[in-house]
Amino acid sequence: MKASKQLSRATGKKKTRPFYTRRLLKSKKRLTANRKRQAARRTSKGKAGKASLIIKPRLGKRRVYRKHKKRPGANPVIQPPPLSLPEVSHYKLPSDTRAQPGSRLPLNVLYIVHTFYPESYTGTEKFVLNLARAAQKLGHRVKVVTYSSTLSADLPSHNPDIVSQEYEYEGIPVIAYRQLQGDTPPPVTADDSLLSMFADDILTREQPSIIHIAHPMRGIAFMQSALRLGIPYVLTLTDFWTVCPKSILLHSNRQLCAGPEGGLSCLAHCQIPDAAERLQAVTPLLLAARHILAPSAFLASFIKHVIPSLPIEVIHHGMRHETLVPNERQYHKNSSLTLLYGGSLNEHKGVHVLIKAMSFVPSKRIKLLIYGSGSPEYTALLHRAARKDKRILFRGTYTEAELPSLYQEADIAVVPSIWYENHPLALHEALASHVPVLSSNIGGMAEKIVDGLNGYTFRTADARHLAQRIKLLANNPLLINKLKNNIRELPLPDLELEASAYESLYYSHTRIN
Repeated sequence: MKASKQLSRATGKKKTRPFYTRRLLKSKKRLTANRKRQAARRTSKGKAGKASLIIKPRLGKRRVYRKHKKRPGANPVIQPPPLSLPEVSHYKLPSDTRAQPGSRLPLNVLYIVHTFYPESYTGTEKFVLNLARAAQKLGHRVKVVTYSSTLSADLPSHNPDIVSQEYEYEGIPVIAYRQLQGDTPPPVTADDSLLSMFADDILTREQPSIIHIAHPMRGIAFMQSALRLGIPYVLTLTDFWTVCPKSILLHSNRQLCAGPEGGLSCLAHCQIPDAAERLQAVTPLLLAARHILAPSAFLASFIKHVIPSLPIEVIHHGMRHETLVPNERQYHKNSSLTLLYGGSLNEHKGVHVLIKAMSFVPSKRIKLLIYGSGSPEYTALLHRAARKDKRILFRGTYTEAELPSLYQEADIAVVPSIWYENHPLALHEALASHVPVLSSNIGGMAEKIVDGLNGYTFRTADARHLAQRIKLLANNPLLINKLKNNIRELPLPDLELEASAYESLYYSHTRIN
């Protein structure tokens, strides 16, 4: 019988249950009914993409939660592909590295790089500037040949398609040129007679003892001209351009690439049809180099993984320690922290991951300084993402002279790149300034950062994992003191050592030797 109709034998009155018992019975009935409906829905063929209902039983008011399917492409997670890379060796400096002054003739070194100061100032350009200054200091004649998209088409020229101009940057002579037909780099497989003529004219006029190709993107014509004229060249790989048309080994869906696979991967994942022909064209020019170097073991191993016959050795970039001031700040349990990003503002640098991570760390004792410039579209996206967070400040570009002040202000440097990187100078400048680093856990970054030793790594493109690392240091700033002590005990190679290694290479391959 129903509760409302039950009679007490003793009194003859209606017997009712307490209100909470009645509510619990109703809740159980709803739960049973919902389970039946969900079981029926699972067995039936509902419409794809339709939101499903999840009803959670509660005593009292009924609540309905809607569980929506995740939109494709939202917050993509980058999974590094499994790689089996060969081992590479480090260049060993001969014991008689530097002969007595005057015992060797000075060299005439010509550096070829795709862009240069003041128009562009990222890692490869800084490597060339540092090395050219060091070689000049050692008594050699140096000059940089580079491409500039800012040159006026009205400059006088003997070449109908190319204008050029000479200038000095911080005492380094530079020849900048521009192709009037367009600023897009010509395909590796293209036969550009006017560019070849220009390269021949430059090499014939400069008569270099040796050519140092610092980046082959704009250097193919000069490599071909050097072979025609019998001038030796050495090559430093600073990114993956030789095996990846995009240079950054990222598929169109932002997943990491495991290699071109003879061009098949480029076609399948990036819709680049001529990658196989490109690789076939560039390989002989690489093999013709007298020596091939790379600043990181990962970069050298990856290139050798793609082109096994290529002999590559490692020479790490050196630091100009005299231009950097060690950050001596000590931390207590309530210290505030300043995070620093310094570099280009392009999507593969992962600054959006860092800004997203800040949204997961509500602490008012943290602020983020972002230095650099880059793609206008991406920069605008970053400003929109950070507009509601007053802790995030965009500081614009910086000069090399401002580096010490940057790292005196910073407590933690962040390198959130979503590509493999190679030997990011910003990471090494931070360590040389005794500033710990948070970096992605792949490529040349993971090669340098060891968890708990000189910083911490986080899963690539994983903003929540980066946020956990930030919280770890924000909640216990004393950890930073330990990291800084470890960094002091692990000095980085200096620029003089790097310059001596390259000078030794120059002398071993130069035409006057």
